[in-house]
Amino acid sequence: MSEGTMKKDRIPGFKGGARSAAFKRRTAKKYLFLLSIVGLQLVSFAVFYVAVNINSILMAFQYFDTKGTMSWSLQHFATFFKKLQQEPNILLSLRNTVLFFLFGLFMLPVAFTTSYFMYKKIWGYKLFRVVFFFPSVISPVVWSQIYTNIVGVNGPVAAIMQRVSGTAYPPVLLGDTRYAIVFVVLYSFWMGFAGNFVLFSGSLVRIPDSVIEAGKIDGLKWLGELTRVIIPLVWPMLSTMITLSLVRLFTSSGNILLLTNGEWGTNTISFMIFQNVYNNGAPEQSGTFGYASAVGLIFTVLTLPLLFIATKLMNRVEDVQY
Repeated sequence: MSEGTMKKDRIPGFKGGARSAAFKRRTAKKYLFLLSIVGLQLVSFAVFYVAVNINSILMAFQYFDTKGTMSWSLQHFATFFKKLQQEPNILLSLRNTVLFFLFGLFMLPVAFTTSYFMYKKIWGYKLFRVVFFFPSVISPVVWSQIYTNIVGVNGPVAAIMQRVSGTAYPPVLLGDTRYAIVFVVLYSFWMGFAGNFVLFSGSLVRIPDSVIEAGKIDGLKWLGELTRVIIPLVWPMLSTMITLSLVRLFTSSGNILLLTNGEWGTNTISFMIFQNVYNNGAPEQSGTFGYASAVGLIFTVLTLPLLFIATKLMNRVEDVQY
């Protein structure tokens, strides 16, 4: 092909130019199709996540006086630290938040060990798998009603405690400050256990059988197999779960809204923020939104250093490729 023919192919109207124009049209249609798929998600993310979070940060520094005049100040932060010293309810909420967090961390090794034994197909593992997985199928609202009936005044748990203690009446386990937080934590433990069990079981199934067989040939028992083979292979999943637990450090609410509505000593920091917004957030009381934003921002700042430190420590463990 001569040089003149090649130049003609690049000119619109010639065969080569037509092919180039058709290629550009197909490319444009492809990008328009992709944009139509992700465009709505991007807009939704920008409006309902980015904009909302930026606005909540700004609200923490906005103070409205009795006349409705807005000014930029640290008044909401000062109010929180003042209440922290004077109101025992905030300290109680902080204690419960830490309690939920510690039980969440405790739940991880329990769920992982249970998943490991299910993976080893112990006796009755199919039945146990259904029992552990069942809470993740049914709605939490339904489960909370079932749980309330089980631990309620007419439930079997209250009847057993009445017989053991010898009292005249069964205890109100979700309506007594001595028991309420314990049974809320137990319910949260059970509900959270199901989700962790599913994730850990999925990661264990991916482990090649040849690796397990090699460990058996080397004489590893179940404990050695768990610590020297299984944990290193699923460490990325474990580290991710630990990181997510740290992220939820000050956002742990359990299922307080469905069980006790924050009463009887079961309130947490996140549920306190929820109550502050939805119970007192009338238009004429818009200052409560700023106070709730300030409290959330304070605990976000407290969580970030812990998250960075934990992430750095967990990244020191080298991932095993398989």
